[in-house]
Amino acid sequence: MKISRDHNFITIEEYRTIETVNVRFECEEHGSKLEMYCKLHEMAICIACFPTKHKGCSDSIIPLAEAAKNAKTSTALADLEHTSTINNTLEHIKEFVKAHETAEERIVTQEMVMKKMISDTGLNINKHLDDLERKLLNELTTTSTSCKSNYSKLQNQLSNVEKKIESLQEQTTQLKHYAPDLHVFLSTHQMNKEVHDEVNVIKEAIRSFKNYNIEIEIHQGITSLLKDVNFFARIKGDESTLSCPFEGSKIDQAQMPVQTRRSVHDTRLQLIKKIAIKQKGKEMYISGCTILANGNLLIADNEGQNVLMRYNEDGYFIHTIPVSATPYDLTVIDTDHIAVSYNTLNYIEVIDIRKMIVLKTVKFKNNCWGISYSDGKIYVVVRYEGIVVLDIEGTILNTVKCSIDVSNITTIDKRVYYTRQNQGSVHCCRITGDEIWDFNDKTPSTPRGILQPKIRTCLLWVINRIIF
Repeated sequence: MKISRDHNFITIEEYRTIETVNVRFECEEHGSKLEMYCKLHEMAICIACFPTKHKGCSDSIIPLAEAAKNAKTSTALADLEHTSTINNTLEHIKEFVKAHETAEERIVTQEMVMKKMISDTGLNINKHLDDLERKLLNELTTTSTSCKSNYSKLQNQLSNVEKKIESLQEQTTQLKHYAPDLHVFLSTHQMNKEVHDEVNVIKEAIRSFKNYNIEIEIHQGITSLLKDVNFFARIKGDESTLSCPFEGSKIDQAQMPVQTRRSVHDTRLQLIKKIAIKQKGKEMYISGCTILANGNLLIADNEGQNVLMRYNEDGYFIHTIPVSATPYDLTVIDTDHIAVSYNTLNYIEVIDIRKMIVLKTVKFKNNCWGISYSDGKIYVVVRYEGIVVLDIEGTILNTVKCSIDVSNITTIDKRVYYTRQNQGSVHCCRITGDEIWDFNDKTPSTPRGILQPKIRTCLLWVINRIIF
């Protein structure tokens, strides 16, 4: 039929997977059918909305069907399906659930330790303190029960929100595969708002929640001044607020088509400049290189002396920077500071290159290879362990599991780029370790160093052992 010439068909079974998704086709304010879309305000509107609220938007008003043409490939749907709106929210919820499970276990452990301490102390005193001991145990039980109860309340709330978010995630996938564009377009806006509302619920709960830590203080004179002591010990509940990593959801993001990017496998390397490095010994093994803010190059020779070589951007040698041992790799932290790894010596250093002093040394159990800095964190490839993530003070935050033959890395926008010299490949993964893509160089060269230049791309340095 002419009226259904452009209609698409899906099976009844497929429709049943999306029929429970609540999508509004009428204007909430006027009750009229949504027929137009305002690109300026990024919202669907009805005929009555136009003269009342969008009179000055005439150049931005288009038919709703036209706006919905690219709904399944829009940035808004991609964000809802894959990025911060749902996935990051679920990740944060899981992190909070795990953190609160650990906190509750800590309370239980503290309670057990304190009970033993109370019991051991009670064995050495007389019957006069029995009543005080019972009161203290009751106080401890009451305090710990109150703490655990509060943890359970927040955990239940997070669990309920998690289920709602997971349901929205499933509905998003089903909508993308089976629903018509108009259905997807309207539901994307509305589901974004639902996720936003759930995030606000979590944020409010976290802001009002207190983190607990219970302690005990044993009276110093309890063994010698029994007659003068009128309390056995004190139970203290230590409270602290929780950090909230949730950011506002992108409710009003325009549903524009996702731009198709060129595949990494179609990438062709082009030589821009070649720099001749001055020979410093019988053998050179250039294992690391980085670019300073002023464009100068710092180069590490793993077969050379205990220095870093500094060149200007035209390849002219400037001077050397002394370090504590033969360097393997290095990365820029800021204008005056760098971090250096020392391979088989199993440690890294944070160095002030202006004052020529070592600010921090961090030791590991195994060899330290590639090193990178991003967003206040240092990433180090440690053999047999993976990519170890540290803060600027040297505290280990977590470890990203990866292949054993990873050599050099760089980090950009919560992604890790690394080389596998034995495989002749370059890889990209998330900071969780999930691989995004890989690139195999067809030439016989072995990929080693990988740099982060000033633009948002990666520069691959193919460096081999060179005998002079």
